[in-house]
Amino acid sequence: MYRRELLGSGDLVKVNYTSSIVDDTEIFKYVIAALIVHVNELERQGVLSGDEAGRVREALRGIYRDGYRPGEGFEDVHEFVEAELIRRVGQVGGWVGLGRSRNDHVATAIRLRLREYMLDLISELIELRKTLLTKAGDAADQLIIGSTHRQPAQVTTLGHYLLTLDELTSDLLSLLISSYAIVDRSPLGTGPLAGVLVRIDRSREAGELGFGDIVNNSIYATGSRFFMVQVIALIVSYLIEVGRFLNNIEMWLMPQLNYVTVDPSHLATSSIMPHKRNPATLEVFRARIGEAVGHLVAMLSIERPVEFGYQLDLQEETRHAWAVMRIAIEGISILRDFVAGLRVNAERVREDLARYPVTTAEYAEFVSISEHRPFREVYNEVARAVRNNELDKVSLNPTQVINEKLNEGSPNPNQVREEAARRFHSIEQLSNWVLDNRNRLLSVLKLLL
Repeated sequence: MYRRELLGSGDLVKVNYTSSIVDDTEIFKYVIAALIVHVNELERQGVLSGDEAGRVREALRGIYRDGYRPGEGFEDVHEFVEAELIRRVGQVGGWVGLGRSRNDHVATAIRLRLREYMLDLISELIELRKTLLTKAGDAADQLIIGSTHRQPAQVTTLGHYLLTLDELTSDLLSLLISSYAIVDRSPLGTGPLAGVLVRIDRSREAGELGFGDIVNNSIYATGSRFFMVQVIALIVSYLIEVGRFLNNIEMWLMPQLNYVTVDPSHLATSSIMPHKRNPATLEVFRARIGEAVGHLVAMLSIERPVEFGYQLDLQEETRHAWAVMRIAIEGISILRDFVAGLRVNAERVREDLARYPVTTAEYAEFVSISEHRPFREVYNEVARAVRNNELDKVSLNPTQVINEKLNEGSPNPNQVREEAARRFHSIEQLSNWVLDNRNRLLSVLKLLL
């Protein structure tokens, strides 16, 4: 429809090659909602009469109700909707092209969809935190041998480890909420690059779409995808850290260690080795984290050579963002269920606590303080004792070690429980934030009814 007067009908193979019609499934409902708001503004400016605007709005809602079923030959969802609109109401439907471009329209729809994905992910992260904190309190005194360099290092607890993942998740939530304010700005009404002549009250349009503000500069509004890339970069960075935690769990699950057990629904077995207990869900999540890294690299690679104005390259970037959001939401849900079923095999941990000198650092500290001797001097004595396999001389009771650590952030069970309870209390504020923003999003979807 857009190309025929200047370029002719075109070749179907080439049109389909450059089309985003399949990917645009993600934004269909928001494309309709933004068009309805645009029609409202055209009516206020006297471009459309009340009757004309009403007919166009009802037709748009009808297109939404009938679902997204475009055939071949459309460049994108915008062309499909406008063509279908004109088919239903005649040439009056063509007024929707005035005062807007696909450039500002698609940026608006992407922001609306990204807000929805972000709220879904934030909700999952909140539930993950609830599970982590509950489990951390329960496992505050369940000993685990912590490792560095994949070597036995110090004694800690499962609760202490789970607070690690919770603090990471809390940091991500803080960053996502800050990033949400960047996403929560409307580009609608800025046109293709340098604005439009029709008087559009952009702030009013933004309010109708539940945005908190507008993107001011028209070039930035239509030609930048920073709002999207910065969110995806945060999420991928978080997932990489989560993947490191998955490696810890997988190591603990190895029969050679057998420090923890999990709900068998997360395991798979071999087609030929009936003894195998493979951590299937962890492996798939970890692989998909790798995919998420690839999607982020693709986004950055696509955007890097593009000028500060819209080019079709940006169309190819968006699908990678949606893929990362799905990977994160699904993976966090799986991880939450995995953590809920995590159990410490205390007997196996005790065996290795007797085997490995994982309290020598604390022993050296204790002697240095109690005998007022330089730490390095005592350290060297302890190292010689370990080399001579005189472990009994330089070891302390593991439970006593963690109980006597009173500095903030230590594995002291009382501190772990208190910290878990304190953090749990703060989550309610996050839940209220999500509820407020979901209500704003629901107000947008009411435009479709």
